[in-house]
Amino acid sequence: MPFFDNSSINRLYIHAALQTFAENVGGVFVFVYLIKAGISAPLVFAALAALFLLRIALRQIVLPVVKRIGLRNGLVLGTLMVSLSYLLLIAVDGIGPMLFVFIVFDALSTAFYWTCHHAYVAQLGDEKNRGAQVSAREAINALMGIIAPLVGSFLLVYAGHFYAFAAAAAIEAMAVLPLMSAPNSRVLDRAVLEPKTRRFASLLFFTDGLIISSFFFTWVIALFQTLGENFGAYGGTLAFAGLIGAVMSLGVGRMIDLGHHKRSVQIAYGAMALAIILKAISFASPWNAIAASAFGAIAFPLYMPVLMSRIYNMAKASTCPLRFKVATEGAWDLGTGLGCLIVALLTAAGFSYFWPLLLALVGCAAGYGLMQNKTYQ
Repeated sequence: MPFFDNSSINRLYIHAALQTFAENVGGVFVFVYLIKAGISAPLVFAALAALFLLRIALRQIVLPVVKRIGLRNGLVLGTLMVSLSYLLLIAVDGIGPMLFVFIVFDALSTAFYWTCHHAYVAQLGDEKNRGAQVSAREAINALMGIIAPLVGSFLLVYAGHFYAFAAAAAIEAMAVLPLMSAPNSRVLDRAVLEPKTRRFASLLFFTDGLIISSFFFTWVIALFQTLGENFGAYGGTLAFAGLIGAVMSLGVGRMIDLGHHKRSVQIAYGAMALAIILKAISFASPWNAIAASAFGAIAFPLYMPVLMSRIYNMAKASTCPLRFKVATEGAWDLGTGLGCLIVALLTAAGFSYFWPLLLALVGCAAGYGLMQNKTYQ
């Protein structure tokens, strides 16, 4: 496969494998762990909303720091900060000062990590193979999502949260090793972004944030509660979904690279819309919820290459990929934070998860409309 000829992207694949393994050992359990610790679902969604909205302000720290240390080193720093956030989570046992400390530090660490990660991928990737490269990353995510949730659930059940999150922290820290031989890209002292492209990317990210607040964050908590708040059953369901996703992950990437834009967008957003509806009508039944998770694992790898190949190519074509990501990812945080806040209000008012899960359809419809904009095709 020609897209494996890019050695820098290959190093990022190895980094992504370790980082995703850590995420699936610890990260996917973070907010369901808070449910288990006795925090109500509406308060967990409110905490999520606070985390993402706080990231909008904290992301402004990224540019001046990365200008001094370089983009690769910024990604290394972000990775180590995420590792430390798992250790802080160990001290959280309910509503209190440590929960506040965790939310603030996790907002800062993930703002650093994901801004640098996406800017680095955009800069080092190849436009002609972008869809395939993003699909390959989704395949890695899916493969890590088969074993890692089983490891995480096993540690939570049989060893306790200290060992589960400490293991996630250690694996996350190891993810810096493949980056050490990657190029440390310099960030320009001054750059001006093209307003029209920045606005389009921001709107697209906002729609994705609305989708993720419902499709992922609302779903994992609904699924955890439907499965009786059982870490083993929850981890097993995630592993099964990862297995399904791994089979499907390379589906649309090459179609994008071959120029089938309209068809790939229709497939991706159509699959996501169907997955959203299935989750909304299936959340209350354990077996139906497991099946809906599996279908969601088919839809998501179809959706992400369509979205991120467009975003990465716009970022690479800009005068500064890092500034582009700082300027546009705040829209993702706004969409995700707003979505989580709406879900918090709906669940606090006594609504079932049906309407909060359908919220993702709003983002899906808006994103599909934006993707049909011929100016950016």
